[in-house]
Parts: sequence; C-alpha cells; structure tokens
Amino acid sequence: MRSWRFWAAAAVVAALAAGWGLNIYNYSMSEENAASVAGLVKDKGSLTEQLDAASSARESLRGQLDTVTTERDELAAAEATLDERTNAVKQREDAVLDRENAVKGRETAVTKQERTIARNTIGEGNWAVGVDVQPGTYRTTAPVSGDCYWEINSDANGDNIVANDIVTGGRPTVTLETGQYFTTNSCGDWRKV
Repeated sequence: MRSWRFWAAAAVVAALAAGWGLNIYNYSMSEENAASVAGLVKDKGSLTEQLDAASSARESLRGQLDTVTTERDELAAAEATLDERTNAVKQREDAVLDRENAVKGRETAVTKQERTIARNTIGEGNWAVGVDVQPGTYRTTAPVSGDCYWEINSDANGDNIVANDIVTGGRPTVTLETGQYFTTNSCGDWRKV
C-alpha cells in the first residue's frame, strides 16, 4: 500500500507544483497584461484626444465649406445679375444705335429735301432761268405785304420785259422758261409748285 500513497502523494505534489507554476505564470502574465492594458488605456486616451481634435477640425472645415458654398452661391447670383444688366445695357445700346440710324436716315431725307427745296427756291435778286434757277411755275412761300415787284425778261439787260407786276397782297405765281431772266424785289422767297 505504500506505493499507492507514494503515488498519491507524488500526484498531489505534482498537482501543487503545477498549480503553483500555473499561478506564477498567470501572475507574470497578468502583470504583462496589466502593463499592456495600461498602455492601451493610455493609447485610447491619446486616440480619443486625436479623434476629438479631428472631429473639431471636421466641424470647422464644414463651417468653412458652408461659408465658401454661401459665398459661391452669392457670387453666382451676382454674376447672373451682372449678366442680366449687361444684356439690358446691350439692348439699350442696340436701341440707341437703331435710333441713331433712324435719325441719320431722317437727316439724310431732310437734307435731300432741303437741297430739293433749295434748288426749287428763288430768293431776292436777278436770276438766269436754266442756269441759276430751274424752269417751272413758282409761288411765294408766304403772302406778300407791301409792294412786291417781280419781272420776267427775255434778255439779261432787262430791255425786253415779258411780264411783270407790283403785288400788294396774296401769293403771286409766275411761270419761268429756260433762257429767261427773273427779277424779284420785296416778295420774299418763291418756291416751285
């Protein structure tokens, strides 16, 4: 029986040695784990601070992005307004140009009409028909008052009077032919009719 006790005691000693060895191993590992956990806790704190700083930076960037987006939208609206105003100015410039062209056209027409009137108007003086004035029928532009004298001659010397008159009112009319000479005094302007 001794051998059974020996083996039982040896088993108990072996179990105790294994338990103490396992305990020593666990103690050693728990110190390493505690140091590792302490390092991890420290790292977690550092990472939490970095995360908070990154979150703060992200929020700041979002605010800046919102500001930039708002400024971009305001700039786009200002550009659209500028485009509208530029188009309005262009339309007004075109309208002014059209009006200027219309005025030039009217001026040209008036100038032509004035030239025609000038060619067809006889003022005070002596005139050679066909040279100084055009042949045709003329009437005073306004009623005469006082003594209006007119005379048609067949020669430049005034020796051959074809017709003449002293008019004291109304609007006298004369018909002139090429080669005749016309004299008018105190009658005002005569215009071709």
